[in-house]
Amino acid sequence: MAFMRKQAVIEATDINTLPPDEVEKRITAGVKKYATNEANFAQADGNTPYLGQIIGMGIESSNLADITMSIERQFLTKLTTKIPVTDGSAEYKLAPGELGKLRILDGQDALAATPGLSVKMLMDLGHMPSSASYLDKVVSFAYIMACGDGWKMADALKKMTAKAEKLVGTERADAIANVKALAAQARDYDALLADAAKLSAAKQKTYLNDKASCDALDNELNVVLDKIKGHASGGDAAAIAKLRTEEAEVRTRLKMSAAKLRVSKDVAEAAGRRRPIEEQKVAEVRKALQEAVSAAQTLA
Repeated sequence: MAFMRKQAVIEATDINTLPPDEVEKRITAGVKKYATNEANFAQADGNTPYLGQIIGMGIESSNLADITMSIERQFLTKLTTKIPVTDGSAEYKLAPGELGKLRILDGQDALAATPGLSVKMLMDLGHMPSSASYLDKVVSFAYIMACGDGWKMADALKKMTAKAEKLVGTERADAIANVKALAAQARDYDALLADAAKLSAAKQKTYLNDKASCDALDNELNVVLDKIKGHASGGDAAAIAKLRTEEAEVRTRLKMSAAKLRVSKDVAEAAGRRRPIEEQKVAEVRKALQEAVSAAQTLA
């Protein structure tokens, strides 16, 4: 089964016939057209983020859907039978069937921030066998996010320091004050990264806040549904139509909130588990933070 993309013909392959490293290689090659940071892409591995210019491939967030479609075009799967999640539901899940086009359902790619995490996604969804030896080399989504924040902070401090060095008078004094404030934040974040338990606690707090927001929207939806039931017997079509519009708006917000909650839940659960591959990435970003802070301290 072949799919056209521009002038190239992509021959979709049964994903179960490929080892994880080959799947990762094909995914990385498939996103090349969206990458703007050529230097990072040239040396990209399974843990190179798609997003971002500092350590990522420079792909815009609007292109992430295209990356998912690129993955779908390249592979075939036996999970092709659609089954409703519940009776009468418009949502469905995939079950084993005839070999056919791979399909990634809405929201399933939320944690696929790197080629390695994209492979993990395909394993978690059952499209290919799970491989512990491969997954040991994949940095978790939690640490891709945590380290990414550290790299952005170090880069911002480095640029702010360089700019302040060129200023004089009151402008320089104001800039130095801002540099000192950001340097303090960088030191705090360095300390947070150094302690997996503290990082996990911080991410757990974020998760609980997201959960409270999601629960509030769920309650709001139930209130609207109760109002609709109350008006159903009265036959007030205008009131019901207005409530249906409100219901649709709340459901949209709830869907977005639930997606955010799934991400923060995964991050909170994984932040406290740090394997050698995560230790390595944390050490690299902590070094960058410390160097940025040291450079900032030279300003007078």
